[in-house]
Amino acid sequence: MTSTLRKTLLKARNDLRTAAPLIHCITNPIAINDCANAVLAVGAKPIMAEHPDEVEAITRLSSALGVNIGNITDARRISILKSAATAKDCGIPVSFDAVGVTCSALRRTLTHDLLSTACPDILKGNDAEIRAIAGAHFESRGIDVLRADTAKTAEIAAGLARTLHNVVLVTGKTDIVTDGSRTVFCENGVPRLALVTGTGCMVHALSAAYSAVCEPFAAALLAVSTLGICGELADTAGLGTFHIHLLDQLSTLSDGDYDRLLRIH
Repeated sequence: MTSTLRKTLLKARNDLRTAAPLIHCITNPIAINDCANAVLAVGAKPIMAEHPDEVEAITRLSSALGVNIGNITDARRISILKSAATAKDCGIPVSFDAVGVTCSALRRTLTHDLLSTACPDILKGNDAEIRAIAGAHFESRGIDVLRADTAKTAEIAAGLARTLHNVVLVTGKTDIVTDGSRTVFCENGVPRLALVTGTGCMVHALSAAYSAVCEPFAAALLAVSTLGICGELADTAGLGTFHIHLLDQLSTLSDGDYDRLLRIH
């Protein structure tokens, strides 16, 4: 499976650069610039529209939709639900990042509403966020995980994917991608990625971009492995320089280096 999967991932990298699809991202203002630049760096075109009166039209023009609840306003909540419903009606892939769903009733309600009315093709979260959505025990503080159990979380994520009939992406020291029948663990990345605001949001934006040219399982795995590998290649200096080098690596990563550095099982 790994050999075939690697070929699929490499093909999707090139297909994205060739197609240059338009990706509609409704994300938080904390990370909006980095998400837009990450999508551009891998070859797609971002549009970051979030006004409730235009998001349905923008979504219809796009090849994929990514929505993120990292910073919620009344307008962004309405826009997320409207865009997701439009995307599902039009057969446009949807990626959802449940940032901080453990933090407030507002985020939990919005997540429940989205999952029940326009379930995303890719559901992304960290260990605690995915456990919370699945109704399992979790330990977190804010958006940080206090304790993770990769093997148990993989079981929980697989069960959630079977229930939702989608792909679940769990980010952490070891990233997990599962559709309920297939589960892949990705070991790429460096601790410094967790110290730069918005890197998780960048993974989500990349998953939306790649979902425009390949099936959700490959898109999620390609997104999280790509940022992890680029983090490894950029990990040479202070946080500010690392931040800049991360974008440099996203824009220059070769197929050869991606395949050589990819660590999945």
